[in-house]
Amino acid sequence: MMRRAGCLLLMLLLCGPARAITWQGDSGIPVILAVGGSFVYARDNQGQVWVWGDNQFGQLGRGSAQQSFQVRKFSTRNSEIDLLRLKDIVPASDYSFLWMDDNTVYGVGNNAYLPLTVKGSFLKTHVRVDLNEEIADIKAGFGHVLALTVRGEVLAWGRNSRGQIGNGNHANTKDPYKLPLENIVRIAAGGKFSLALDHEGMLWGWGDNEYRFLDPGTSADRTIPVRIDTGDIRIAGMDACGASIVLLDESGVLWTWGRNDMYQLGYDTGGETGISPRAVPLPLAVTDVAAYSSQTYAILEDGSLWSWGNNSYGQLGQGFRSSSTQGVLPGKAWDKDVVLVMGGSLFVFAMTRDGTLLSSGISKFGQLGRGDSKSVYTLSPTGLDLIKP
Repeated sequence: MMRRAGCLLLMLLLCGPARAITWQGDSGIPVILAVGGSFVYARDNQGQVWVWGDNQFGQLGRGSAQQSFQVRKFSTRNSEIDLLRLKDIVPASDYSFLWMDDNTVYGVGNNAYLPLTVKGSFLKTHVRVDLNEEIADIKAGFGHVLALTVRGEVLAWGRNSRGQIGNGNHANTKDPYKLPLENIVRIAAGGKFSLALDHEGMLWGWGDNEYRFLDPGTSADRTIPVRIDTGDIRIAGMDACGASIVLLDESGVLWTWGRNDMYQLGYDTGGETGISPRAVPLPLAVTDVAAYSSQTYAILEDGSLWSWGNNSYGQLGQGFRSSSTQGVLPGKAWDKDVVLVMGGSLFVFAMTRDGTLLSSGISKFGQLGRGDSKSVYTLSPTGLDLIKP
């Protein structure tokens, strides 16, 4: 996975709550923005980690389930965790992971589907996740987790209600399962499905197939990996939404297919499912893309941010909201200098080149980082920044 916002090949996960994205400034410490379902982790360029938003399952990792609208410095009761060794932050719907530079991984939050590899309904302090492998990437969906090893193998565990673990059954598991795939270079976790791209450019998928994006010939779950027909698309990056797929090709064109009841594919199909890839009509090449559930965001080569799909709480940032059943085709949310973008459940965060954080959408838990619960329909500065002098 590429995580530099200036690169063409940036894979964002996403629906499902996704993965963190980073921006390398002048300090030598990469900025990290990690947007979960209704919460946010962020590291500034001085190495300080901040958390805010929903904490009902302890997903902020501060040792309690106390709620607050305030942005707070992250602290942990786990003495093993040294934040100076933090490599990445992997957010999910209501749980999250800290990935350290010594290859250890720590998880916290909702554990109803066993994504934290231990027993217990939820955890308020990060616990070690024993993978016994050297990891190259981690992605998290709505209760399931994927890990890509440096040897090109894929591990999966957690929720398996639709076969998203890929082990041929529907039983949840806390024990990482090694899939029968080789030479994998990228992974993505959708809401209840999984994707893997191999070194020859072949795309594989498993799990929820209700909208026929894995196999157009059936709507049945695919409980083991199946090859997905992507035609002649030369895949540079990919994302997984709630029930659709986003591919970024080597020329900066976005291709989407799957569920489209809220125009989350970026074009009008009359609400019908798209069962094969189709290009999203955008005015310039795409450099970064982020998707969550039923909305998608793209940074274009001029630094502008475009968005489309579900806008029920103004999460597209275009200055208005639409009903939950009315989608929105691609429109501009910000003019220039956007280097990071990541969507959560009904809200979005973006960052400009100078470190200014922008947000819009719902803020029931204070997830917009503004210290209150007011929804915001226009993408605008929060008063926070992640690049300190």
